[in-house]
Amino acid sequence: MAALACCQAQEAVTPKSESVAFDDFFVDKALRLELYQCGDAREMTTTLQTLAEEPCWPENPNSLIMPFPYGKYSVKAWDAASNRLVYAKGLDSLFAEYATTKPALSGTKRVIQTTARIPMPKAAVKLTIERRNGDNSLTTIMTEHLDPSDIRIRRESPTKGDKPFEVQNKGDAHHCLDIVFLSEGYSATQEDKFKADVQKMSDYLLSVAPYKGLSDRISVRGVFRASEESGTDLPHKGVFRNTALNSSFNTLDIDRYLLLDDNHRMHQMAAAVPFDTIVVLVNSTTYGGGAICLDYCVTTTDHPSSPMVFVHELGHCLAYLADEYVGNVSYNDIYPEGVEPVEPNITRQLEPDKIKWKSFLSKDVTLPTKSSRETRAERTVGAFEGGGYLSKGMYRPQAGCWMGSANPKEGFCVVCDDAIQRMIDFYTSKPELPK
Repeated sequence: MAALACCQAQEAVTPKSESVAFDDFFVDKALRLELYQCGDAREMTTTLQTLAEEPCWPENPNSLIMPFPYGKYSVKAWDAASNRLVYAKGLDSLFAEYATTKPALSGTKRVIQTTARIPMPKAAVKLTIERRNGDNSLTTIMTEHLDPSDIRIRRESPTKGDKPFEVQNKGDAHHCLDIVFLSEGYSATQEDKFKADVQKMSDYLLSVAPYKGLSDRISVRGVFRASEESGTDLPHKGVFRNTALNSSFNTLDIDRYLLLDDNHRMHQMAAAVPFDTIVVLVNSTTYGGGAICLDYCVTTTDHPSSPMVFVHELGHCLAYLADEYVGNVSYNDIYPEGVEPVEPNITRQLEPDKIKWKSFLSKDVTLPTKSSRETRAERTVGAFEGGGYLSKGMYRPQAGCWMGSANPKEGFCVVCDDAIQRMIDFYTSKPELPK
């Protein structure tokens, strides 16, 4: 029941952090933690490899404690002197997905890169990484004591040769959603194509709800880095390319699933500009993409559905939205039976007064709700069976939504729309002025 209670708090409210004054504990820089996770379905170790300083803390100084129960992991910083929690945010990794696959269940171990980031502390902190258990409780899996004067912290300049540029700058990075697009699989002669692709994708994003109505709070930047070869790896077709970030299809043996091997290198590249979320554009005509929630998303650029794939994948990485379609994945028990998912747009709950999106339910709607031409046309909000890859026992808010459909006319359901807006509020809200 604890997991259910945790998620029922996710209603249409503006998120507010616990009262932690940024200037009391942090300076306006970031501390990046490059991690390795190694293991299989039964065991996993998380190791800190590198500490690196980034030139600014681009996230909201008023939102230091994430109010949403998102993430397969959580990174937390505790002031060493007072043992006070001063920073907490959800964290995801490809390892969490890998651990549910058949190879992991059979004992095959993998090493996977992931990256966490906290504001640069003024004084020593205790940093913990927690892992979400099957019942959604959290267990500490790594503890590090960090001092801002530690000589292990790399204080290097951004990579020479990278070319950052602005598409749209809406002001102070602390109070904007800062999106950075990174180039992958573009040769040195294709810089202009990358810039055109960034413009195409950002124009599409800012033309659809809810981003269109919030465009005055969204800044867009790009970073170009040339690859030795154009394109990306297509292992199922015997195609391999030497690219800047080592992207590849066939992630977790799913042909359309496109991710990166070099998570650390990606974050190093992104640090050339202020960013809250990362989008990697892969120079390819093949359909596909992927996302690691609360970290980054990937899409190809030249398939007719690429803009739709981008908006879908950004929903994962920015707002922790679940897939609302059924099947066609390699995961096993990614949503354990009897446990309420933490994602805002799927549920196992059918009691009207307990369902996450109870404030959006259509009047007199029946739960579960049957999908029909009428419910789709009327945009009925209820509990439609099928979502989170499961055909039975999992429910989504509306019959159609971009988290389950590639139909350009569909749009986000009201719950996903609200979740995106609340996350943008988290990144952009300013303190209320005294009356």
